[in-house]
Order: sequence, then C-alpha cells, then structure tokens
Amino acid sequence: MEITYTNFHEKPLTVEQILTSSSYIKIFKENDNLKKEEYYENNILVNTLNYIEFGSSHQNLLLLKNEKISIIEVENIDSNYVKYHRFKYFDGVLKNRGLSIYKTNQLCIMTQDLDLQTNVPLYYTTCKYYDDQINGYEFEFKYYNSGQLASIIVSNDAKRFYEQYKVSELSLIPNFEWWNLYSSYYLNAEPIIPNKIIM
Repeated sequence: MEITYTNFHEKPLTVEQILTSSSYIKIFKENDNLKKEEYYENNILVNTLNYIEFGSSHQNLLLLKNEKISIIEVENIDSNYVKYHRFKYFDGVLKNRGLSIYKTNQLCIMTQDLDLQTNVPLYYTTCKYYDDQINGYEFEFKYYNSGQLASIIVSNDAKRFYEQYKVSELSLIPNFEWWNLYSSYYLNAEPIIPNKIIM
C-alpha cells in the first residue's frame, strides 16, 4: 500500500511537513488505484472516504462499526470520465446518496444528490463546473427542481472576482467564449456526462 499526503488544496506534502501541519489528507493507493482518503483537522481524523469498485458490496466496510462511513464506488465511464457513486452511512443506515462526475485529470465537473427511496436525481442539489484554466475563471452552474439552469457563479481568485449571474445575464459573464461549444451540457441538470469537454 502506497501512502501519500496532501493539503486540502491537493498540494503534495512530505512526511516532515505533516508533523508541523494540523490539517491534511492521508491518501492510500494500491497498484495506483485509490483505496482510501483520511481527512485530518487539528491532527484529528474527521472524515474517511473508502473507494471500492462499482457494484461491490459495502458489507465489509459496514462491519467496521464506525459511526460514520463514507463509501465511493468508482465507475470508469471511458478514457475521459469517471463516475463516483457516493454513499454516507450513520450507524449502518444509509443517510445520503449521490453522484459525482470527474474528468480523468481529477477535475470535478458535476455533483448531484439522489433521493434515497427512488434513486431519482435531486436537481436542486446538482452543480456543474467548468474550469477555464487559461484565464483562471471558475464557473459553477446551479439548477431549479425542474432541472433548468437557475444561476451561474463565476469566480477568479487571482482577480478577487466573484459574481452570480441569472440566465438572462449570460452576455455579462467574463471569459465566456467557450459557452457556445458546451452550452447544451450546462443549460440543464441532465445529462450528467458531457460530450468530451476540454478544460
């Protein structure tokens, strides 16, 4: 098992840096596959994410008798995208279920919660993301219960820029040239997997 460390912004940390850092992530990999992430704050374990193959049983992890268990089933869609099926248990009872879509370069492009009884997407919890790495702008898309686009949050840390736009204000959004290429994906909460978005 290979163990590495990062800070909460995914910057690698050495073992020596961990000794002086109160917040970090301990990452466990086996044969280059992510198995577990442990999140520490003030040197106390606050969350653990367990990664398993899509369709695998949760039973062995639930037998650990931890009060809180987070399990992520990893489904490789194609060479571009990975789907994470998220499950949160409390005292062995499923309390939250959702999906996340990542590009294979580990950029998150969509998150969504699912109804526990029906497994139907809860569109008001859906967020889609676009990261303009050339200009430094990040775009977050939020949706109504119907699945229609509600608003767009645009931020740029380097420029200290943060604005929320309504759908009627699309022409005001900076660095939005890519919109014509990918608007069919971002205008609605569905589909969850895009047609090869380049970031």
